Amino acid sequence: MSRAAWEQALTRMEDELDAHEESVRLGDAGVVPAWEPPTDLGALPPELGDRVTHLINRIELLSTFVQYAMRSAENDLAHLDRRHGRSGTASAVALYLDSSV
Repeated sequence: MSRAAWEQALTRMEDELDAHEESVRLGDAGVVPAWEPPTDLGALPPELGDRVTHLINRIELLSTFVQYAMRSAENDLAHLDRRHGRSGTASAVALYLDSSV
């Protein structure tokens, strides 16, 4: 039963990862909850090791991509702040519309 339970758990993880990758591609990534393993898994069967390694590699690649995307967005925002003369601290700017024009 341990192998069947592991195969189900890995399939569920792969499906969730597919969904997260699609969300990132669409620019709609949210918080990913931590994976909670079923209590009845037991030890990982050695013949599933390659599948787990592949899954771990996919997770690491997605995590790296998201980190770089976040850093890029932070840099873009900082560039816009510098371009518009903002120092990085929030400040209110009064704007007026002349309705007589």
